[in-house]
Amino acid sequence: MSGRLFSLLIRRSLGLIGTGASRRRILFQILMITLSLSALVFALIFVTSMSDAIANKYALLNSGHLIVHDRVFPTSASYDSHLVGTSYGLIYSKERTALVFLKGVEDDYLAGRRKDELTILEESGEPTTLMKVMISKSLAGTLGVRSGENLALMIGTEEHVRPTLVRVGAVYDSGYKELDELLVFTDLSSLVRLGGESVSFHHEVLLEMDRIEEVRNRLVGEGHRVTTWSDEAPLIAGNLITSKEATFIIIGLIGLLLGYATSELVRQMVEDDRRQITVLLLLGSRRRPVGLSYLVAVLIVTIIALILGTALGILLAHAVPKVLPLIEKRSLPLFSFYLLRFPVAVPTARILILGALVILSSAVTVFFSLRRALRRQKIGSLAYD
Repeated sequence: MSGRLFSLLIRRSLGLIGTGASRRRILFQILMITLSLSALVFALIFVTSMSDAIANKYALLNSGHLIVHDRVFPTSASYDSHLVGTSYGLIYSKERTALVFLKGVEDDYLAGRRKDELTILEESGEPTTLMKVMISKSLAGTLGVRSGENLALMIGTEEHVRPTLVRVGAVYDSGYKELDELLVFTDLSSLVRLGGESVSFHHEVLLEMDRIEEVRNRLVGEGHRVTTWSDEAPLIAGNLITSKEATFIIIGLIGLLLGYATSELVRQMVEDDRRQITVLLLLGSRRRPVGLSYLVAVLIVTIIALILGTALGILLAHAVPKVLPLIEKRSLPLFSFYLLRFPVAVPTARILILGALVILSSAVTVFFSLRRALRRQKIGSLAYD
């Protein structure tokens, strides 16, 4: 079969020549695949972005990306690090009590990258001799207090417990309720004076997620005792990894099924051209080149839809940060334990894998569908319907 005839069959299959019905069918198929793929890409980006943002927020506010368990450590000139004191305690108002994780920090702790993770909702500028604490919006709601009010705090060892009165200096919101309900910030020196031996010290090191293992190995080689944020919170880290992997597997399976759906398109193409195909076969054309032309046509449709669907999915994902804050303001219980403020992270490698799965599934299913369809072409196909 000549290249000109091959090109003609492809153009006819794509609806570039022929009836308006075939063009409408091709456009409808492209639209359906595009919408389906955009939904898959959107879901993949959404889950990846939220999971990465939760991990990063937890590391920034709760523990640092790396935790160095040494009192002596290089200054921030070498690493973006801060000395932190921590202790657990009971904090209670007139009616309610809550277990909290106290972090004693220095003045510059909540600056830089951490500053973007917190929103200060209320702040009390009244002078006081009491120890000041900064609690979350969630905890303030649980205890029924506001900025400027007093709370009772009890920390210490089993042998020696120190109760004291503290002042709510500020109320913050990080957007992640599961972290906010436990985390309380205070001044490092005040925590040391109150907690004594119950306070443990470490240095929190901030860096990029993809450099955690590299820097950890370097610090261990220098003789430091180092753990990662995931070592300190294995349950949260495990849940985030499982969520991302499970979502990707499900989306990949749906992508395979979406590729399988293109076999219906090639069946319709062959059905429309059954008389022309029979004539070509009677004139000496082989089934393989004829079938290849339809395979190429379907793959062109799939690739076009794949490009459009991926672009649409990415555009929808970038619109999410504008919509989620509106949901957050309504305080819907369904979303209370989700992070609704996060930067969009496009998992390029996984999107490429998804596209490859769709194309591979489409090529395989179309190949076998063509084999069956072309075997049915008989002389009777020349008869008019």
